[in-house]
Amino acid sequence: MKKLMMLSAMAALMLGGSAFAAGVDDSTVKIQAPQGSYKLYKGGFDDYANGYALSNDKTIKFTQSGGRYWARLKLEDRVELFPVAANTFATAAGTRIEFRDRGEEVVIENFERLPMSVAMKETNVRVVAAR
Repeated sequence: MKKLMMLSAMAALMLGGSAFAAGVDDSTVKIQAPQGSYKLYKGGFDDYANGYALSNDKTIKFTQSGGRYWARLKLEDRVELFPVAANTFATAAGTRIEFRDRGEEVVIENFERLPMSVAMKETNVRVVAAR
């Protein structure tokens, strides 16, 4: 009986100590940028790396640098794209970009969430373009 109680006490100390070491009382929360759940094959972005004249008279260009993908409106900051499905990308802010017909057409949902020097008042803006 004494051995059982001693083993129980040791187990409690070990579990309590490991929880403390893991930082249970730590009040910080680690938040990571969204990572694409889809992996492109080598050359999989080539059809999309172009400029497009959008239906709202703006121009957007898509580029790749290493294993990272970018979109940039003319005269604005670029934003990173994360592949989420075949032909589909998303930004951390929630813009969704879908390429169709091997990059001949692009549809952008929540366009207003892209970096712009002049903020749009509208929400859920959808723009399209075709080459």
